[in-house]
Amino acid sequence: MMIAMTLSQRNHYFRAGITVSLICLLVAAMNASNLLPLYPGLAGEAARRAPGLLQRFAADLFPAVSQVSFAAALLAAAYALAANALIYFFFEKTHSPEIFFFGLFTLSFSFEFLRLMVPFQELYGFPGFFLAIGSRILFFGRLFGILSLFVSGIYAAGFEHQKQGNLVFAAAIAALVVSMGIPVDVLVWDTSLLVISDYAPVFRLAETGISIISVASFFAAAYTRDSGDYLFIAWGVFFVSIGRSLFINADTWISLVAGLLFLAGGSWAAVSKLHKVYLWL
Repeated sequence: MMIAMTLSQRNHYFRAGITVSLICLLVAAMNASNLLPLYPGLAGEAARRAPGLLQRFAADLFPAVSQVSFAAALLAAAYALAANALIYFFFEKTHSPEIFFFGLFTLSFSFEFLRLMVPFQELYGFPGFFLAIGSRILFFGRLFGILSLFVSGIYAAGFEHQKQGNLVFAAAIAALVVSMGIPVDVLVWDTSLLVISDYAPVFRLAETGISIISVASFFAAAYTRDSGDYLFIAWGVFFVSIGRSLFINADTWISLVAGLLFLAGGSWAAVSKLHKVYLWL
């Protein structure tokens, strides 16, 4: 089935992203007083420090802070809300396949809300089945997000497939198949309150590889187009990728703040320059 996408249909994604991220932000904020007292105990039961190449440096220098996991879930929803609102404002009447898939990437941060499943289970006594499903949905969101960034990069590099809906569907199916096949142990988690899976190292390796290819695609676009604007966009996406790695694995304030700054700065650079590029087309 070939799925064509009009500008109006694409804007529905952005509006839906704004709505979903706002709901996640409000639910997290409204439950803060009930959930935050549970974090010291849950972090104390963590089986290991949160993973990630960059996280290792922070882990060697700084102790884990239990409340960082809640702050990350809250700020991830705030980032998704702000990024999708920014994209909608700039591109409401402008076609840009790169920005559509970059918008899906930013929307994927709303799935970080599901890291609240561990304290929610502690608070309300949910069966482990719900925690397992929530964890797999979180893995789905992370993989779908990085695949969306990859598609955004290949569009920037010159890919001209017009059926964007097909690519959204393909990325969603790929992310769903992988995430549903990942075994999770709902009885153990790391200091970021991510439920641990034995397949997590392979999952992170795949994410890293896709992220590197995505960034390289934007730099290739800058070279082939001989465009200073696309070079600026490429650096923005590079900083977004670094920020994502820091942010989703953060269990210290330094990692969380640095990750958020990289995400916000890189997103602003990419979105504002893409708007400038397409403004003249």
